[in-house]
Amino acid sequence: MTVEANWARIIRWCEQHAPATAANLLPPAKPADIRAAETATGRVWSEQLRQWFRLHDGSQPGFPLYMLPRFAPISAAAAADVHGRMTQLWQDMTDDLGGSEMLMAAPAGEEAGTYLPAYIPIGEDGAGDYLVIDTRSGDRQDCVVDFFGEGVETLTWDSIEAMLDSTATALEQGTDCEGWVPVIEDGLLRWDFRP
Repeated sequence: MTVEANWARIIRWCEQHAPATAANLLPPAKPADIRAAETATGRVWSEQLRQWFRLHDGSQPGFPLYMLPRFAPISAAAAADVHGRMTQLWQDMTDDLGGSEMLMAAPAGEEAGTYLPAYIPIGEDGAGDYLVIDTRSGDRQDCVVDFFGEGVETLTWDSIEAMLDSTATALEQGTDCEGWVPVIEDGLLRWDFRP
């Protein structure tokens, strides 16, 4: 299935089971906003990454929607803002580990131990962890990585499409997704970790 088809499965499920979640999702980002965010990051975005923001533009301010296991989608503008902030915040660590040039030359999906300019955030957990797309080159280019605030990265999915398929399947079947189980509370979707 495509990115759009898997996203539609998630939206359809939320409309039926978590209507408050579906109702508070913002409409797709404007093409100009997506281009501006891509330009601000200084990276060339894949078609899947652009598609991601053509599906939504995050949620109402102060009202995160945990539509993905542990993470709330963010807007295109927030992606550019977080990217700039995190790249700057982690620059000293990046330099200590050999510098951006060396770390950016490693293949996508390889742990760097720091926040790289190649990481484009697509979701946040509200506690300093981000779901990012690793835009470095290699067989896993554009894989989805869980970047923990402590500088630990975990490769989670090979693509946005795979992430959405896993999420939609967990919702439809009531099963776990990477150890996270969907729970409905007051019409809102949230995820509980159950190893």
